[in-house]
Amino acid sequence: MIHNHIRVLPTVGMAALAAAVALLSACGGSSASNQTATFKSGYDPVANQFKRISIVIGSEIRQASSQSDAQLAARFHTFATRWQTQLSRLQTLKPPPSLATHYNTVAGAASRVESDLTGIVAAARTHNASAAKQAAASLVADIQTAKAASTKITNALGT
Repeated sequence: MIHNHIRVLPTVGMAALAAAVALLSACGGSSASNQTATFKSGYDPVANQFKRISIVIGSEIRQASSQSDAQLAARFHTFATRWQTQLSRLQTLKPPPSLATHYNTVAGAASRVESDLTGIVAAARTHNASAAKQAAASLVADIQTAKAASTKITNALGT
């Protein structure tokens, strides 16, 4: 069973996952240009959904040892689907030029998070503890990358 190996996430960086909760969490206020205002208004709901999903993922990881591989596969499949929905919304946004680099970093890292979640699903379905451990470690790293870039965006937006 892989559930004990998925629990490696807290030891690898539960703080990173908690930071991810803040990752895409706050946008608000006003902006000088229409493009920035439009971007900001689109980014906020997506960021809030990423935050909510991250919170539930963290909770699920803490409970992983009490679940079967089949249960983990089902739950993480749901997370991957929800994450992909928000990633698709994120990818429709057009950042102002001053935020494009940070936005591309967030979008790339968020895409990898979706792949990491899918990797956990595949590992659970095949009872592959090593693959689960790798996907969980990648999940933390990708969330950290997204968080760092998102913080730059929210700071630039004044949020």
